[in-house]
Amino acid sequence: MSELRPRLCVLEKESGGYGFHLHGEKGKSGQFIRLVEPDTPASAAGLLAGDRLVFVNGENVEGESHQQVVTRIRNTSGALELIVVDPDTAELLTKRNLQCRKEYVTEGIPVPSGDRDSDLEDAKSNGSPDRENGDTSSQRSEKEEREGPRPRLCHLKKGPNGYGFNLHSDKSRPGQFIRAVDADSPAQRANLRPQDRIVQVNGVSVIGMQHSEVVAAIKAGGDETTLLVVDLEADEFFKRCNVLPSKEHVTGPLPVPTPESVSELEEWTI
Repeated sequence: MSELRPRLCVLEKESGGYGFHLHGEKGKSGQFIRLVEPDTPASAAGLLAGDRLVFVNGENVEGESHQQVVTRIRNTSGALELIVVDPDTAELLTKRNLQCRKEYVTEGIPVPSGDRDSDLEDAKSNGSPDRENGDTSSQRSEKEEREGPRPRLCHLKKGPNGYGFNLHSDKSRPGQFIRAVDADSPAQRANLRPQDRIVQVNGVSVIGMQHSEVVAAIKAGGDETTLLVVDLEADEFFKRCNVLPSKEHVTGPLPVPTPESVSELEEWTI
């Protein structure tokens, strides 16, 4: 059995509630713990930010909507029982093509005996909690920082027919967008995609620039250019955070959506 396993968290409601924030992104499956307030039933029960909610009072909620899960929790009389998985446990379940089961809380996740050591080694290298040393916070934060919609840095070297993409502006949306990417072109090889919005050209922000100015900035690079772009999902995410995407966000820590945009994440404080 793997040392990674789902966790059962039993919460007794207090006057201030349970003390955790549940959220789910529209269009994406799963309900997640975004925040656990200190000195609350949630923190006392061992609930952690980043946990994915799988069972509520013994019922699997993976296929339920955000509102359905919230209603289940709010209708609880007595102790609230939540079974959750952290990112590393969720990754192991996916790797083994297993659906989370309640008995895994006590029995552990079954894995082929020959793969046990390699599974644990892989999980630790990916940031699983080192329970013997108790060092979970830094490893968890490193993994969480890597997740989420990110900008992409695309380095293009001009070919015989140019870079191989069409740039256009949309009157209904500010910014300059990739309209089309030619097959087998420098743009395609650099992972540029239709509908990407250009944020920077050769390290210089083009936010607010006119179409002709962005074209000129690209041409000024000569036979090579580097574009920082965001797809639609990343664009919406950074708008919710009120943060301009930068090269640091390609691999570094991601911002957190601002409170006023939390409704788009379908979030409830419980």
